[in-house]
Amino acid sequence: MSPDGRTTSGLANDFVNGSVSFWYRAAGWPESRPALPGSLEADVCIVGAGLTGLWAAYYLKREQPDLRIVMLEKEFAGFGASGRNGGWLSAELAGSRDAYASTHGHDGVVALMRAMRGAVDEVIGVTKSEGIDADIVKDGVLHVARNQA
Repeated sequence: MSPDGRTTSGLANDFVNGSVSFWYRAAGWPESRPALPGSLEADVCIVGAGLTGLWAAYYLKREQPDLRIVMLEKEFAGFGASGRNGGWLSAELAGSRDAYASTHGHDGVVALMRAMRGAVDEVIGVTKSEGIDADIVKDGVLHVARNQA
């Protein structure tokens, strides 16, 4: 049974927006790991194993390998929004450039766009250097309107 009460065999017919990704529904739920057995000492504790938490742990450990890092996650790595992105990696803004510029200025938007494009290249570089076969293809973006709305 899945963390949200469904069987592991249900796929598209039981899709609920906000649930886990298609990939987890298709491949099956990861095995649950045991709960923390009690008190634990760590140098850094990261709550949440989404992309932000995982990247933070990765870079902390890379910079200081002797750090004792503990990640706490209620469900499993990639359960939340980080696992529902459809498998794409993009530097697209989640809003209009004009809206961002109105609060952070033109230079702020330019810096944000550069950082986002750099993040795409960083992910590609890390997968290569760590030997992760993520089947990444760096390509373009196609915007399509399917209806008048």
